[in-house]
Amino acid sequence: MNEKKFEIKAYYKSELAMIYFPQMTRRGATRRLNNWLRINKNLAYLVDVNDFTPIQVRQIVDEVGAP
Repeated sequence: MNEKKFEIKAYYKSELAMIYFPQMTRRGATRRLNNWLRINKNLAYLVDVNDFTPIQVRQIVDEVGAP
């Protein structure tokens, strides 16, 4: 197995979206991530955030799982 382990660190929203949805365009992946955030009441406050802190990334991973 040569898969890289996901690292909890600061990410731009589009960067994290592309990790979760690598088969999509950057814009489409960001929209999809925003939809995930919007429907999750614990993450909805992150919809308007463009760069995530490591703490916010940890919360996303805890709620929806690692990419």
